[in-house]
Amino acid sequence: MDAADRSLHARAGRRAFVRALAAGPTLALLAPRAAWGQATDQIRALRGEVRINGRPADRGSAIRPGDAVATGDDGYIVFVLGADAYMLRSRSELRLEAGASSVLVEALRLATGALAAVFAPGRPRTIHAPTATAGIRGTGVYLEARSTGTYFCTCYGAVSLAAADDLQAREFTLAGRHTARWVAPRGAAGPRLAPAPFENHTDAEMDALERAVGRRSPLVAPR
Repeated sequence: MDAADRSLHARAGRRAFVRALAAGPTLALLAPRAAWGQATDQIRALRGEVRINGRPADRGSAIRPGDAVATGDDGYIVFVLGADAYMLRSRSELRLEAGASSVLVEALRLATGALAAVFAPGRPRTIHAPTATAGIRGTGVYLEARSTGTYFCTCYGAVSLAAADDLQAREFTLAGRHTARWVAPRGAAGPRLAPAPFENHTDAEMDALERAVGRRSPLVAPR
C-alpha cells in the first residue's frame, strides 16, 4: 500500500469511527464492557470484509485469545477483549497470542495494516510488528506495519520499543502525548529508530477506544 492509499484508508476509517462515536449507544461504542466472553458486546463497530480465524465475522462473533483477525480492502473493526480495546483498519492482519493460561492475551502480532489499541494498567503485554517489538503496560498506541518498516506512535503511557531483529536498538518512551517513531528494517540507511510525524490517527479515536472499556483517554481528560 503506497502513501496515498494509506492516507485514503486512514481518512475513511476515521470518518467511520467518528460517525459511530456520534451515533452513541446505538452502536454500543461508548457502553462499558461486558465480560469478554459475551460475544454480543465484544464487537463495537464492524464494516466491510472482516474475518476471524478465516471465517466471516458479524456483530455477534466472539474474539478470544489465540484468534486471528483480518480485514479486507474495505474492512474495519473495533472490538474489546477484557479491559483492552482495539481498532483494526483495512488490509490488516492481527493475531492475539494467548499466554500460558490460554485465557489472557500475552502478545499481539500485527503482520500488516494498521492497529490502534488501549490497554488497562497493570499487566504487561508485547506487540510484534515486522520490524518492531514493543513492551507495553497501561498504554495507548497506534501502529502501521508497512512494506518499508513500522510506524509506531506511543499516544500516551510507557513503551519500550526496539528493532525486532536487534534488541540493542531500543528506546524507552514515557509519553503524555503522541510520540511517534519509524522503525526501519536491517540494512536501511540511517538509524533503526527515528522520530516520525504524527499521522493517520486522532485524539478522538483513542478516547473512543478508552470509553469502550469504561475509561477516558488522558489526551482529552485526566485519568
